[in-house]
Formats: sequence, structure tokens, C-alpha cells
Amino acid sequence: MAMYDAPAIPTRRPVDHQQPPQLRPGDHVRIRGVPGDMPAHAQLEGAFGRVARIAGASVVLEMDEPYTAGGLTHRQYFASPYQLVKVESVGRMGARELFDDEPQDDAG
Repeated sequence: MAMYDAPAIPTRRPVDHQQPPQLRPGDHVRIRGVPGDMPAHAQLEGAFGRVARIAGASVVLEMDEPYTAGGLTHRQYFASPYQLVKVESVGRMGARELFDDEPQDDAG
């Protein structure tokens, strides 16, 4: 017997995604967690950088501190916006912007 106008049966729980930050070139960001599973990625946990350019779902970062991967020293890192947390400016010292370097306690 068919059940016409029956309520829909939920087949799965809704997935809650955290929205990526709205980034522009020049924004200061922090990498959330360890960005990958390679040993070289461990040194990038919580690292800071500046957004150099954005293309679709890829963000190129100019890192504040160089990191070593494959025996070479790199200053650029390609990341996803979902891996990044935007760091707000807390003030100025002369002509230089100061940023909050304390880790944010967010759910993610």
C-alpha cells in the first residue's frame, strides 16, 4: 500500500561545515592544525603567513618562517582556505602591524 504525502525519512544527519574565512591578498593567516601527513608538514603546525594570491580553492602563502621539505628551504606554501584562520591586527608599532599570535580556541 502506497503512502501518499508521507513525511520524508531522513537518511543521514546534516553535515555541518565550518565556513572558510574570506581572505584577500595581504591578509595575515595561521595554519590550523597539521596541514598534511608528510613529516615536513609537522613543522607547519600553527605557522603564520601572509596571503600572496588566491585562485579558486587554492591560497598561496608567503610564510613568516621558512620551512624545510625535501631537503630544500621554502617560503611559499599552497593551502586550502579551510586550513587557514585569519589573524586580526591588534595594533601598530610605528609603521608595522602587530598580530595576535595566541592560538584561537575554536571548534575545529
